[in-house]
Amino acid sequence: MERICEGVYLIPGPKNGRFPFSHSVLIQDRTCVLIDTGCGEETLARIEREHAPDMVFVSHAHPDHCSGTWRFPSSRVWVPREGRNSIGDLKCMAERFIIPPLREEWADYMHREVGFREFAASNIYGEGDTFFLGARTLVPVHAPGHSDDHYVFHLPENGVMVTTDIDFTRFGPWYANDEGDIQRFIQSIHRVRAYGMTTAVSSHEGILRSGLEERFDRFLSAFDRREERLIAVLDRPQTLDEIVDHAIIYGSFPVRPRILRFWERQMIEKHLARLQEKGSVRISGDRYVRT
Repeated sequence: MERICEGVYLIPGPKNGRFPFSHSVLIQDRTCVLIDTGCGEETLARIEREHAPDMVFVSHAHPDHCSGTWRFPSSRVWVPREGRNSIGDLKCMAERFIIPPLREEWADYMHREVGFREFAASNIYGEGDTFFLGARTLVPVHAPGHSDDHYVFHLPENGVMVTTDIDFTRFGPWYANDEGDIQRFIQSIHRVRAYGMTTAVSSHEGILRSGLEERFDRFLSAFDRREERLIAVLDRPQTLDEIVDHAIIYGSFPVRPRILRFWERQMIEKHLARLQEKGSVRISGDRYVRT
């Protein structure tokens, strides 16, 4: 465990918390809390054995954040109000996040490589809830745009924000499904930033204490950088499939290419819609043309 502040610890995930894993956070107080369960099966078994968390919070329904929740009794599991009808059920999650022709492959990917196993949750939380743990409080903050049920967690007494998938990675924001929404994501980032934390805890970058304003700026600028690259490749009219071939977001499709191409396509479509609204791109037949 890596100390974030007194009684609050980062539980590192495999691969430095990179997908298909994520970091978790353990809060040791009168009530012991674990946030997210993507830190690996062996680590979770040790956490249950040594700490037996009273409450296990799932920040949102993406499998890299909740793959190990099955290890904990449903009576201790808390999930977001917005995702309560699907989190833990792989079929329902596939219906949310992937198109029908890819659902079977997606489910296999999440099971085999992400390590997801189905689970049940007896409790829900949402915007406006505050949990009094003892020496500190835990405040869930709804931050949609990444997914409809995406939450971050504020620890006001410690100046800590667990920013989950407002993650400050070099890859940048991820919004590659129907629930992903660029404008809502930008609004959520600004909202979270306004809390003025002294420490941010990213699900995929870990503990961040310095240069937070610059990190927020860089994370937000990824949306514009992607649109600049998209306009640059439109030096000639191209179909959506041809644009996806450029892989301007992913760079390449080395594993599960059908799924990665779908994710790329989802994000490209959202940017093309924004660029059309701005008047920077128009459609001519089946091809996109920069203006």
